[in-house]
Amino acid sequence: MPTLQVTLPEPLRQFVQSQVVELGLDHSDQYFEPLLEEERRKKIDEYYMEKVREGLESGPPIRITEENRQEFWNGIRQKAKQLRDARATEVAK
Repeated sequence: MPTLQVTLPEPLRQFVQSQVVELGLDHSDQYFEPLLEEERRKKIDEYYMEKVREGLESGPPIRITEENRQEFWNGIRQKAKQLRDARATEVAK
């Protein structure tokens, strides 16, 4: 596994060391991993909540019926293709 070296001021280093001892951990990375994983999950939750907000604010709901199902999904596919192509163009720059 790749490593990451972090420099901490002495008071924080001592705090981390005391937490490692108090929690019965073998290494300081065992203290940081759950903290970082929790932060990662929060960011993912924030991203999806923003997408839900965007959806709710995007206009009135659309009722999908057997008659308009194919048209609806074709529109979604077309929008996804446009976003993918725009992203590919941006990455190519």
